[in-house]
Amino acid sequence: MVTPGEYLTFLDARLPGLVAGAHLHGSTVLDDVVADSDLDVVIELAAAAEVPAFDGADVAVVLAGSLEKPVFDVTPLAGEITPVLWQQLRTVGRTVRGARPTCPGTAADVEAYCRSNLLSYWKPLSDQVRATPELPRDGVLWVGLGPARLWHTIRTGEIVSKSRAGELAAARWPDLPILDVVSARHDSSVELTAVHARATVELFDRILADVTT
Repeated sequence: MVTPGEYLTFLDARLPGLVAGAHLHGSTVLDDVVADSDLDVVIELAAAAEVPAFDGADVAVVLAGSLEKPVFDVTPLAGEITPVLWQQLRTVGRTVRGARPTCPGTAADVEAYCRSNLLSYWKPLSDQVRATPELPRDGVLWVGLGPARLWHTIRTGEIVSKSRAGELAAARWPDLPILDVVSARHDSSVELTAVHARATVELFDRILADVTT
């Protein structure tokens, strides 16, 4: 996995003096790093500039000072920003350059985003899986664990890792082989089959029912 130091060295060489802040989120701060994890980072720039791509880094870019504003008042220079990202940064995020941000927001904003994202992004994707007899391993991992994170946040307000969300969903619905999906995230030798692909669809249906009743 790319380290923050490696990435900042890369940026400083190409954007000298512009990188005012760097803030980590995602698997790095949620203790869920696996072999193919990206470095999830929000970069603050002192002035607008194009941030060059870097393999292994998933980057959102904002102007310096943006993280002191509500997310709805900020237009990113690159990448995506959401209420969930803002909550991560103000609670479990790790600042490696600059001042720790306040990232103002409310629990209601986070819940509303999660509910909307379940319907706008995850439901169409789940419907595609439902119609696909074979699903690549990465697809099972993505669809099997992503909605569970939103489900947990809607219910509790807490943001957890993909693995932890899978564990919580497996405890709630032990008849589904979700723990296999969690294990496969960390161990490439764990086999995922069509049974697991179908289980991801069933899990999504149960999650949607659970948060809409």
